[in-house]
Amino acid sequence: MKIIGLVGGIGSGKSTVAQIIGKRDGAVVLDADKLGHDVLLLDEVKTLIRNEWGGVPFDINGEIDRRKLAAIVFSGTKTGDENLDKLKKISLPRIATLLKSQIDRAKMKKKTWVLLDAPLLLEGGWDKFCNAVIFIDTPENLRLERAASRGWTKEEYYARTQRQIPLEKKRLAAKFILRNDCSFEQLKERINAILENI
Repeated sequence: MKIIGLVGGIGSGKSTVAQIIGKRDGAVVLDADKLGHDVLLLDEVKTLIRNEWGGVPFDINGEIDRRKLAAIVFSGTKTGDENLDKLKKISLPRIATLLKSQIDRAKMKKKTWVLLDAPLLLEGGWDKFCNAVIFIDTPENLRLERAASRGWTKEEYYARTQRQIPLEKKRLAAKFILRNDCSFEQLKERINAILENI
């Protein structure tokens, strides 16, 4: 079983690449973003977040409102940086535990490919689970367009980008570079070439 990690900037096309690889026989995609949402539902996490920020990031039902939490941790200030570090300390180890159990499950099911679709792959240290890391190299104008299609302003895009590991560090951490500036069919061909190498 081969475990592949994807890294790239916001809007680089990680989800598209994950879908393409996920359609291969014996492949499974582990979505760390979804696991991050699952972690926010845990009572222990809610308690830790309430201890840090009181009721501010919660909705009227006592659930964590991710938009409110994002406003706290991506505020573009020194305090925002500190808040993001606090949130990572709470969430990343718990996401790692869920990822590890899903990888073990994939191994038991004799899967051929496991893809970690994890925006914080390097920050979480989850690249240690991987046989190979692929960096998705996408021009910034395309990444900005995709962020806008999610409803993000340019300010939100840059605020979040500044709080991630720089793209050059992600590139250096990767074994393979996947250029995503082409048609869907060409992208599939480029992915297949990389998987053959792996």
